[in-house]
Formats: sequence, C-alpha cells, structure tokens
Amino acid sequence: MSLRHKDFLLLWLSNLCNASAVWFQQITIPWVVWEISGSPFLVGLAAGMRSIPFLVIGPMAGVLADRVDRRKMVLVTQSVMAMVVLVFAGAVQLGVVVGTLGVIYALAFSFITGTLHSLIQPVRQAMVANTVPREDLWNAVALNSIAGNVARVVGPGLGGVLIAWLGPALNFFLEGILYVLMVLVMIPIALPYREAITARRASMMANLKQGFAYVLSEQVVLRLLLVACISDILLAPVIHLMPVIATEVLGQGPKVYGFLVLATGVGGIISTISFASLGGVFRRGSVGLLALMFLSASAILLGFSTWVWVSLAAMFCFGFFRLAFKINNNTLVQTTIPDALRGRVMSIYHLDHGLTPLASMTLGLIAEFWPANFVVALVGVISLALTIYAFIAYSDMRRMS
Repeated sequence: MSLRHKDFLLLWLSNLCNASAVWFQQITIPWVVWEISGSPFLVGLAAGMRSIPFLVIGPMAGVLADRVDRRKMVLVTQSVMAMVVLVFAGAVQLGVVVGTLGVIYALAFSFITGTLHSLIQPVRQAMVANTVPREDLWNAVALNSIAGNVARVVGPGLGGVLIAWLGPALNFFLEGILYVLMVLVMIPIALPYREAITARRASMMANLKQGFAYVLSEQVVLRLLLVACISDILLAPVIHLMPVIATEVLGQGPKVYGFLVLATGVGGIISTISFASLGGVFRRGSVGLLALMFLSASAILLGFSTWVWVSLAAMFCFGFFRLAFKINNNTLVQTTIPDALRGRVMSIYHLDHGLTPLASMTLGLIAEFWPANFVVALVGVISLALTIYAFIAYSDMRRMS
C-alpha cells in the first residue's frame, strides 16, 4: 500500500486539497457564466480560456519539471494561485462580476488560473512516481485518482448546493482556502525516489526536443497518448455541457446539475478503489480499451436520456469507466518512461488539459445550433468507433501488462 510512504501520504493529501479546489471552480465558473449570459458558447469559452496556457506553457513546464526542484516549483505556484482565487472571490462577493464585464472577468480568471495550473500539472504527476518505489506505483496512481474523485464528489455535490443556497462567491472562497491548505501540507514533503537531474546538461530547447523525440520514437507510448485523446478531448468536455443538459434537457436547476457531476465522482471513486485493490492482476492494455468502449456507451446513453434518473446512471457509468481507463493508461505511461524524461513526457500527456477546454468551447458552439443531448450522443458514437479501431489495430497496446 503506497500510503505507508509518508511523502506520498502528504502528496496525496495535498492533491486532495488541490483537486477539491479545482472542482469548486469547474462547477462554479460555468454556472456563473450561464447565469450572466445564457449562452452555451460562452459556457464552453469559459472552460476554453484555460486551454491556451496548457498548449503553450505546458511543454516548457515539463522541461522545468526535469530541471528544477519539483516541490519548490509547486509551492510557489500554488501560493500565487491562492491569492488570485481569493481576489476573484472578493470581486464576486462585491457584485463586480456581472453583465458583459462580468463575463470578461470570468474569462480572464479562467485564463490566469489555467496558466498557473499549466505550470505545475506535469510536475504534480511526476512527483507521484518520486514518492514511492516502482512496485507501488500502480497503487499510488490509483490512490491519486481517488483523491481527484473524492474531490469530484465533494466539489460538485457541496458546490451545487452552496450555489443554490448562498451564491457562487462562497465556492471561490473555499477554493482559495483549499489552495492555502495544500501549500501547508506540501512543505514537509521530500522526493526520495527522484533520480539525479541530468536535463541541465543541455539547453531548455534541447530538452524540449528530446521529450517530443522520445514520444514519437516509442510507438507504444505514442499510442497510449493517442488513445488518451479519445477520453480527454472527445469525451471529457461532456461535463462542461452539464449546465445546459440540466436546464434545457432535463428542465432542472443547480441542484440537479450538482448531482449529475456528483454521480460522475461517485462512479470514479468506486472505480479507483476497485483498481487500487486489484493491482496488476490483469492485462491492463486490454482492460483500458474495454473501459473506453463502455465510457463511450455511457455518453451515448446520456445523450438519449430525458429522465433525471437515467442521466444520473449514465453519469455514474461515465465516471466509473473514465477512471478505469485513465488509471490503466496513466500507470502504463508512468512505468514505461524513464524518470529523467518524466516531466517532459507527462507534460505532453497532459496537453489534454489545453485541448479539452478547446473541445468544450467547440461543443458549446455546436450546442448553440443543435440540441445539447444530440451533441453528447454524437460524441459518444464517434468515440466508440475510434476505440474499436484502436482495439483492433493496436495489438502491442492490448498486450501491455
């Protein structure tokens, strides 16, 4: 059990705080923009504003992760994040974030926090492998996913209720407090399983090229990243259409919106607990691809549903199978790549954090002209077709264990 390692336990607690804070923002920003504008496109744009930093800064952040003290980099960046969020919370509380200017402020806030997240996301992922020995990595990745999904339960469930009862400002204050707690938990962490830093022997541009060259030359790593795009670029943006699904398709309000995302988190927690317990007792490549097929089918079910309980069941399955796939894929990548390249490869792996919001913006634009449930069903069908192709064509990935 990876939690017996003190440094991983502290990292896990900090990741729980960080993920909870992120979910408070992810559920609240779309609702704030939806209330101000009533536009599905602007709801998607609010998520899309986080994309540019991840696409531009993300790869260079991976280079930094292989060149500098990963722990100090996270501490400084998260401290700045806490200050930015608390300032925005104050603006919402004072009634500044309203009207057209309110939309602009919300978009700017998404862009700034996206920039800060893009700096540390590959670093945080690399630190998981630096706090446990290799034999505990599978369990550590699964438990790290549990932290994200506990947050997925707490954030949307509590956040949706707080929006309805007390307004959105409180969610942003809670987000800022969680970032402060995360910094405090990070202070005593050490990274005993980090290998000696060798990237400084070359320039940053040379480091960047080396990372991309490794991904392109290692066929199985490249395929793992390509398959991840189905989940992270095609299917993940579905969550950002939940305000539209809740109101226009199901005819409900913020509470049902919160419970829809809550169902995703519950499914994810059950999935991660199951996978953390099972360990590597099965052929992970095949299981991951099968999970991706069921994930696609869950999106199709959500797209056809006009009943709240069916939609909740679809979102539960969505969370369960998405995490089953992500745990498999992430572990396979982490155990394949060398630590000297870990930051750079994980920054490429997490380019989805930039592409997912762009896809969310695209889906939001499409939903301006077509019904949101039709858009969700269409995405599910395309994803299912691509996954079946990958299952047939990528035999080397299927055989990975």
